[in-house]
Amino acid sequence: MSSSPMKEKSNSSIHLLSESPPCQLDDGSSELRCNIVHEGNSNPSSRQVKFGQDNSFATYKADLNMDRAKEKCFPHNFTANERLENHEVTDNSPSDSEGTGARNPDTERMSDIRNPVSDLIVFKYCLGGLNERALLLKEISSAASQKELENLAQLVSLYLGCSHHGRQIIIAKALVEEGTKVWDLISQNNNHVLWVNVASVIKQQFIMIAHCSSRSLTQLDLELLRKIAGCQELVAREHFEKLWCWLYPVAYTLSIHWVNSAWNSTSPKWIEGFITKEEAEYSLQGPAGLQDPGTFILRFPTSRSWPHPDAGNLVVTYIGSDYKIHHRMLSLDFIFSAGEKEKTWKPLKDMLLAEPELSRLGRFSEAARFLV
Repeated sequence: MSSSPMKEKSNSSIHLLSESPPCQLDDGSSELRCNIVHEGNSNPSSRQVKFGQDNSFATYKADLNMDRAKEKCFPHNFTANERLENHEVTDNSPSDSEGTGARNPDTERMSDIRNPVSDLIVFKYCLGGLNERALLLKEISSAASQKELENLAQLVSLYLGCSHHGRQIIIAKALVEEGTKVWDLISQNNNHVLWVNVASVIKQQFIMIAHCSSRSLTQLDLELLRKIAGCQELVAREHFEKLWCWLYPVAYTLSIHWVNSAWNSTSPKWIEGFITKEEAEYSLQGPAGLQDPGTFILRFPTSRSWPHPDAGNLVVTYIGSDYKIHHRMLSLDFIFSAGEKEKTWKPLKDMLLAEPELSRLGRFSEAARFLV
């Protein structure tokens, strides 16, 4: 494995790496340090939830063992210890990006928002867990216009103090409608379909949604998607929906111009993307130990699926100056909110290298897929 040396740092007014105050993990790991309030463990078993009705994006398998979300936003503190994804196994944690540059202080604008969605819906969404939010968004998106969803997204972001929630609401209509069409195309009214048929269609859909010009999904990418779906050779609808709720936010992020150019770069490969936390850590190990401090790999967190506020976000796994491996969520809010100012920003790779803790682009070791 080799690392690409990078140019000297330049001053940057934008910090991509999310930070938060110190904390302790449930599993005793000292790697994650943040004060996270977890969802209440009211129902430890997974359950089937009707995700829609009739021909809609039918059954959503709730892999969460929690029902209610108690979310807490953190003040931005760039000198504090990093906060990364809380779990790489489950999807039940609060946003890793809340209060890390995603906080919207313009609450005085709330009175100016004209939102046809009722206050009750806003209230239910803000207090609900991920499972309740998914069900609620499915019901709303079938009847609401895109403008109404955008208004709901703005209100929810203001109430919860994190605009990452809003992105999941904004993409809800397209995610559900396109997911329904894709499954109908694949299944042809069958309850189970072969994985090879699913993989073929998924590759095509990914190219269209992400606007990929030169880079599609590899066989290793598809293997990770099958792992996320939790299926083997036969795919049921619930497997497809698990895959789709993870993949669609990722493809949506990659469709953004700045991120898209980095994804399409293959020499060097700026975004490894479809790798796990353990695989990224293994790839940063050299023959004599860890690679040089500042070496990093970009990936998508495999535990974050729609409508988790961090679904589709990028995580940078890097070696710190303390010669330890760290994981930090990239704060991409400025990309999604730049609008017409987009041309004034630097490319994503340039802003990454402006971060003081990132200096060398690492490479994913394919051996990691078979060894971790």
